[in-house]
Amino acid sequence: MSKKIGILTYYWPPAGGSGVQRWLRFSNELAALGHDIHVFTFKSASYPIIDNELTKKVDSKIKVNFISGFELPGFLTNKNSNSAESFKSAGVKSFIRELFFFPDSRKFLITPSIKFIKKYIQKNPLDCLITSGPPHSMHLVGLKLKNTTNLKWIADFRDPWSNFIQNKFLNKLESTKIKHENKENQVLKFSDAVLTTSKSLNNKFKKKNHNTFYTPSGFENFIKPEIHNKFRILYAGSMKEFQNPINLWAVLKELIESDNSFKNLVEIVLIGNIDKNIIENKEFRLLQNTKIVSYLSKNNLDKEISISELLMVCSVNVEGSNDIIPGKFFHYLSSGKRILGISNKGTDLENIIKETKSGMSFSYDNHTDLKNYIYKCFGDYKGGKVNNQKIDNKFLASNIAIKIDKIVSKL
Repeated sequence: MSKKIGILTYYWPPAGGSGVQRWLRFSNELAALGHDIHVFTFKSASYPIIDNELTKKVDSKIKVNFISGFELPGFLTNKNSNSAESFKSAGVKSFIRELFFFPDSRKFLITPSIKFIKKYIQKNPLDCLITSGPPHSMHLVGLKLKNTTNLKWIADFRDPWSNFIQNKFLNKLESTKIKHENKENQVLKFSDAVLTTSKSLNNKFKKKNHNTFYTPSGFENFIKPEIHNKFRILYAGSMKEFQNPINLWAVLKELIESDNSFKNLVEIVLIGNIDKNIIENKEFRLLQNTKIVSYLSKNNLDKEISISELLMVCSVNVEGSNDIIPGKFFHYLSSGKRILGISNKGTDLENIIKETKSGMSFSYDNHTDLKNYIYKCFGDYKGGKVNNQKIDNKFLASNIAIKIDKIVSKL
């Protein structure tokens, strides 16, 4: 049965990057299932990446509403987090944000969002509202509306909240950490349903809200694999310093120096916002076969993925941050190409690579096994072995949307 579904998301076209993909896909698929979709986003959103091509992918049946609200200047947000700034200024920025901008730098969008949606539903009643975070300020909008109206509410966690990796670096006061945990617990307690993107986070949240569902981001469509004249290893997306696969750079350097064929054929391509400390790392700088591209639209990135042999994805190399599956994993998965995971033991990323049989995952301190695997993949490439894994249709966004449809219908 058709439902009127509201979706509050900070990231919406023309925003580029991974944050926008999840609900752009699901909104389109839910509209295709016959639901009446009402998106709430922001007029002057400060997006670090712009991809105007994505605006063409929004289903014409979706009603997009833009909320006016105050945005903090860039120097207080993460927009320029990879820019050259001194340790001192970074520390000051973190301290200011921790003291005055809870739960995040989008806090000033909470009140106007509540007012806008509350007024909107008086004329256009919704069957439910989905809030997607981060920024986790979006969930506080849902919490307030839940407590002041009869609106059914689903909280979608693209990333954890209290265990959010940015919070680990920004928040040093124990009182702030407790504050995040308390708000997260309130959201879990009062939401009618909770969506998560990893199984371990799902298990954790299910203890606090039994109506919690593992909902992977999935992919929009399949990428057709193509032949390329180079043995390409590709990484797409942001790579922070705490994701730096130092052993991988060392392994590639050894293979280049020990095998002229590998040296002549290997191509290492990084596409996205790569931390300057990684680019300046001595292990990486010693590699001669690298290419760095700042950003590509999704369509162009699909083409780059289609001609690559190994698709690299790195988890967060920080203790206790094992419950994140980067959205790019599913983008890679859609190509059937081998995925090379760099991840600590027991992470959701390692587990899903095993589950999907899409490649291999190696810990950050692994050297020998990683080297042997890359060389084996290179041997397969030279031998003309087709690199095209079988892909499970359950990760198609259209099939995941059917599960979301059932969750909404049962509220």
